[in-house]
Amino acid sequence: MRAKKIFWLVIGLCLLGACRQEERIHIDVFFTADVEGFYWSRPEPRWNNREAGGYAVLKNFLQNREGDFLLFDGGNWFGSAPEGNMTKGAYVAELARTLPYTAGTISDKDLVYGWPSLRDIVREMPYPFVVSNLRLENKIPWPMHDYQIRTVNGIKIGIFGLIDPQTVNKNKARLLGLQALDPVSVAQEMTALLREKGVDYIIVLSSLAAAQENSVSETSIAEETPGIDLILSSNKDRENAETDQINQTLIVYPGSKLDSVGHIQLSFDEDKQLRDVAFEDLALLKESYGEDASIAHRAELLRAETRKKMNARVAELPEPIATSFEQESPLGNLLTQCLYKWSKLDGAILNSDSIRSSLPAGKLTEYDLYKTYPYGDNITFITIRGEAFLKALESSLNAKDNFPQIAGFSVTYTSTPNGRKIRRVTLDNGRIIRPNETYRFAVTDHVLAGGFGHDGFIDSLEFKNTFVEARQIMRSCLSRQKTVLAPETGRWQRVL
Repeated sequence: MRAKKIFWLVIGLCLLGACRQEERIHIDVFFTADVEGFYWSRPEPRWNNREAGGYAVLKNFLQNREGDFLLFDGGNWFGSAPEGNMTKGAYVAELARTLPYTAGTISDKDLVYGWPSLRDIVREMPYPFVVSNLRLENKIPWPMHDYQIRTVNGIKIGIFGLIDPQTVNKNKARLLGLQALDPVSVAQEMTALLREKGVDYIIVLSSLAAAQENSVSETSIAEETPGIDLILSSNKDRENAETDQINQTLIVYPGSKLDSVGHIQLSFDEDKQLRDVAFEDLALLKESYGEDASIAHRAELLRAETRKKMNARVAELPEPIATSFEQESPLGNLLTQCLYKWSKLDGAILNSDSIRSSLPAGKLTEYDLYKTYPYGDNITFITIRGEAFLKALESSLNAKDNFPQIAGFSVTYTSTPNGRKIRRVTLDNGRIIRPNETYRFAVTDHVLAGGFGHDGFIDSLEFKNTFVEARQIMRSCLSRQKTVLAPETGRWQRVL
């Protein structure tokens, strides 16, 4: 009799809802990062050489998903692939914009061509970009955002982004006006702000993963910022997906080159409290999902354009032509001489740090030239007094690992306990540069902005930006020579 009463009590409670299984709210989060220019499907060794990856497969994969989801990207678009670099990331605006991304961020590597170039890509994208600790003249650089809030299945989700300050702040010459703030302080501020706005879950898009020694890591962010639920990590350049758990913060890296997509499934109870989280690395196999025809077609056209440009012959080199960061080099003389002849001014100056590799012997291609000078620097003509020029040139001479490469003039200098001291500068026409006379030189806009680590050349009287890329001038110069020989050195003469 007692057992019978208990049975009916349980049944009665169940009818009132006590036995009902707790309902869960599920949210799917997908994440890509470190595409590095690999935007097409290709045989992938880690998937047993089955065809995988690319935006066309990702598009089809997402179209097969049921219900709402969040899709994020962690930046790092260029990488080592010519398909990314030689087009300066043009594929991003053409292909990634066709996908339903919720938000994205950038890495310091996306700034390789400078902020204006990256801004042109970002402003073409239909989804917002968040970089909370990046500033341009003390403001979040347009069209970036400091945070975003999205509501999915009744759950209010806050999103903000972090970029590595060490890389951005040490490259002030090429990233003129940009500054990255301390990511820990910004993370704490953003987390507090988003909680005040009533968000239930906080996601950080972080490109701190490749930060240098002694810089802030994602582990530090998680340890020092309670309240962050998920860190989506980029900028690692690693093949496989990775996860880590720091206190209550899950850190997820999806792997590079877009051959898979990271999937994080979040499960909340009716009180909007997180009850479960699961991660899986989903292979973007072409055999499983197929390809979006429109994206696949456009990707192939982009690749064909890159291959054609990459293999185009520029000239022939009987011998390699070497460069050096520490001294006058044959390649530095060759490229600067090209700028000098084109400008028809008194001389030209390049900083050796912009010349990234020597030229190989044999057929010189567009890709070889690109690897040698990968920057989109424009040439600026300056008119400057001799006194200001000598001061700026001497500062450049004392720059560490960034020896001035010159053409149109020669220099004698001496070494002193306080550094190198210029004794005389003589133009090729025999004129000696005098302090009170004026002269005209061709420099890159990078040099003008402080490419030697100083802004001495800004003390010019006049500036004329030609809006012609240095590499375009170099290419035309070398192609006219047919066979390119290494020039002699000796423009810099050290005297006692």
